[in-house]
Amino acid sequence: MKRRTLFFAIIIIIIIAVAALLVLSFSRRGKSPGYITTAGIIEGVETNISTEVPGIISYICCSEGDAVREGDVVLRLVSKDLRALVEQAKAGVEKAKADAMVLRSAIKSSKADIASAVADIKSSEADMKGAMARMEEAKRQMDRASALYTGKVISKESLDAAMTTYKTAVANYKSSEARLAVSYSRKNAAEAQLKTAENRLDAAWAAVRQSEANLAYTRARLSYTTIKSPLSGTVVFKALEKGETVTPGITVLTIVNLQNLYARIDLEETRIGDIKLNGPAAVRTEDIPGRVFKGKISEIGIYAGFATQRDVSRGRQDIKTFRVKVALEDPAGLLKPGMTVEVEIPERIQNGSGKKGG
Repeated sequence: MKRRTLFFAIIIIIIIAVAALLVLSFSRRGKSPGYITTAGIIEGVETNISTEVPGIISYICCSEGDAVREGDVVLRLVSKDLRALVEQAKAGVEKAKADAMVLRSAIKSSKADIASAVADIKSSEADMKGAMARMEEAKRQMDRASALYTGKVISKESLDAAMTTYKTAVANYKSSEARLAVSYSRKNAAEAQLKTAENRLDAAWAAVRQSEANLAYTRARLSYTTIKSPLSGTVVFKALEKGETVTPGITVLTIVNLQNLYARIDLEETRIGDIKLNGPAAVRTEDIPGRVFKGKISEIGIYAGFATQRDVSRGRQDIKTFRVKVALEDPAGLLKPGMTVEVEIPERIQNGSGKKGG
């Protein structure tokens, strides 16, 4: 009984090994001499629609299979938080501008105070000059009266009157001198206030610019609640419905351009020299029996991708693959993204020198 079980196990292992060898030979050499035949996947230019802000879906355009055009609104969100932030940012701009206007008024007032102080200085200087002249004249008159009184030419009353006039002139001079000092103090204070207000105004305008930038940022984030399709195509995946909450970065819709589908194959590096760019190809799929779709090689990858197997026989670590795209002719739109297809590519013909030509 054990021998029979062992016998069947060996037979199964041999069958699996032979099948694996046949598959390997099929993928590397193809079913037809002079052709490379390999499996591929139908793909197309696609975009995943996601959001940059959280919110509740208030509108979602369509269902799977529906067509959309580039620029169509496909998704709208409701976000009370963002709207509140926009209103808050607006208020911030208005306050910053109001603060700047107050400082502009303060600057205007300080300049007026400076002008008034300068006028007072000129007036006080003129008054002081006149007061000095009167004081000097009163001093001469008092000295003259004193000499005359000593000579008993005038009375004591006349001398006292001259002395009183001089004292009054001195007092007037000191008063005008004090007014001049006050005027200079006013001017200095107004100039200091002006400088402070100008510095604060610079900061206020910076605050205005900052608040305006914040408003622009919040408005931009609010604009993210309306999402448009970046391409024309068909919705092939829909994850959420109206009323559901969406998280930033999560795919809500997937849109594929079905007008420019291609077959993507991963060709081993040992065969990449057997094909050429813009070379012909034929594509078949079991989903559409008997139909052959014409195509041409539209892209050959520049960098090697994943390794398919070890290539010990040639002393190398592994055999890597190159991604190849085959553009298709499918005016009826029979092919769909995700279909598994068989791609057949003619090998480049060898020339007389034994090298493969274009």
